[in-house]
Amino acid sequence: MPTLASRRYRAAQMTTADPRPPGWYPDPFERLRFRWWDGDEWTAYAAAADRAVQWDPGPVETTEPPPPGLPGLITAFVGYGVAVGLSLAIIGVLVALDRPGGRTAAIALSELGLWGGLVGACIVVSHRRGTGSLVRDFDFRFRWSDLGFGLAGAIAGRLLSAAMVAPLPVPSRRLRDIDKSVFHNATHGATAWIVLIVVTCVGAPLVEELFFRGLLQTRLVGRFGVVPGIIGASLLFGAAHMIAWQGIETFAYAWAIAGGGLVLGTIRYLTGRLGPGIIAHSIFNALAVLAIALLSHFG
Repeated sequence: MPTLASRRYRAAQMTTADPRPPGWYPDPFERLRFRWWDGDEWTAYAAAADRAVQWDPGPVETTEPPPPGLPGLITAFVGYGVAVGLSLAIIGVLVALDRPGGRTAAIALSELGLWGGLVGACIVVSHRRGTGSLVRDFDFRFRWSDLGFGLAGAIAGRLLSAAMVAPLPVPSRRLRDIDKSVFHNATHGATAWIVLIVVTCVGAPLVEELFFRGLLQTRLVGRFGVVPGIIGASLLFGAAHMIAWQGIETFAYAWAIAGGGLVLGTIRYLTGRLGPGIIAHSIFNALAVLAIALLSHFG
């Protein structure tokens, strides 16, 4: 007969949203390395580090695991703080050196600092709480259908971002003009354009989706529920884009990015994978770069 702890845990499962598809995950009971989640509850099928499957019903019946999301969530917030701190420190050094390389160098180097903290947090959580594989632990997987999801998500994200910017009391309420304002000093010359494209369309989608949707949002959803989790991750996602402050336009840009984050977070939750969101993020940013290019040429 199930114990009181087992009944309490299963009751908690019924009221705590868990977006994970069936599969092997780190054992929340911390008895073995992995345990099979069937989509609704933890089963007695478990495995050690060598992946040899064992029948281990004891922990399921007698032990209440720690609340979902907390250990990884703490690491995520620490990683976020370290990432922002590194990025600001790099900008401070560049300013002290009289901005060598201009805005292009500031964007590239500050992003590297930010990404170092974000990826570092994911690696720590993966090795301490998971399998040690970012692909397995954060569902870093792609399918051909992700191209369609990505295109639809990018368009929806741009529309929502524009809608969120429109009511703000800023000089320009058009998203394309805000994009240009934020990056206007980073698009002079071929090298600057290459750096901007690589940073915004390749690096940012990979790293930011891994952290904000793979690590942070998953833990927030597990801890606080779907809607608060997606909103919280999206706001922090937008806030990370205020590091290289350029005035009120930067706040509008970050607010718009948070709106896009709501779409990306929803895609992550519905599909259970990072692939569709990474492609949507990349196309979302590519549309911004295209708008900047057109405005720079014809504006």
